[in-house]
Amino acid sequence: MRKPVSRSRQVRYWFEWALVRVAFWLFRAIGRRRSLAFGSWIGRKIGPKLSAHKTAVENIRLALPELDPLEQVGVVDRMWRNLGASAAELPFVGDENDASVEVVGKEHLDAYVKSGKPGIFVTAHFGPWEQTSLASYYIKKKPCVVYRPANNPMVEAFFQKERAGSGYNFVPKGKSGARAILKTLKENGSVVLLNDQKQNNGLPIPFFGRDAMTATAIADFACRQDLAVYPLRAERLEDGKTRLTIYAPMYAETSDDRQKDVIQFLTRINVMYEGWIRERPDHWFWVHNRWS
Repeated sequence: MRKPVSRSRQVRYWFEWALVRVAFWLFRAIGRRRSLAFGSWIGRKIGPKLSAHKTAVENIRLALPELDPLEQVGVVDRMWRNLGASAAELPFVGDENDASVEVVGKEHLDAYVKSGKPGIFVTAHFGPWEQTSLASYYIKKKPCVVYRPANNPMVEAFFQKERAGSGYNFVPKGKSGARAILKTLKENGSVVLLNDQKQNNGLPIPFFGRDAMTATAIADFACRQDLAVYPLRAERLEDGKTRLTIYAPMYAETSDDRQKDVIQFLTRINVMYEGWIRERPDHWFWVHNRWS
């Protein structure tokens, strides 16, 4: 049973909902290109004033000590621009005819569809990660995405309505998410998981030279069912364009030592993420407290 919501919180929910609605209306009114520029400007102006800015600065300092202080400041600045652009891009995500998105590695999706087997797609909070939903149009089935719902139930309902045409089936994390994954895989469907953020009940896996608590679901399913795991990466190009890359499938070891296999596979995924982040450090979600 839900706890009663206080009047002040309800007012805040209404205000946030109205703000999101207005923002979506504004972005659609001025168009995608101008929205990206505007969102990038807002992100750069507001981001450094948030408490999460200190977390991002500290994370970059610890993970990328080879960068001098000026370079680290530049990474954080561009990260806020990217996050602002990603927020402004939300009203436009999911258009399969979007000419601004370049798709690379479509042959891997074709091979997956032809196999008729269940599969897992893995990505990170990297670049315009919502654009990975375009891969679903080539799969022809709605992949199951497990996500963290917005704290504001009114905003959450609005987001779900907006995502209805994204090509994904969004389910909240927790028991319902676990059941949805099992059901999807049993029906030879596909699951999309983002496991680059901290999960307290996960396993300590090396990430930039330090142990980071990492969700195990991807490796658990991959090891148990010998599933193909396809990495997805979305990145920003020049002139507001986006590239979505689908990589060749990864397979986990399936020995008698399941725990060892899981750790090895999660380590491979983290190493892959490290490569992406070192290549485009401004693209990653540094504001999350990944290590402590």
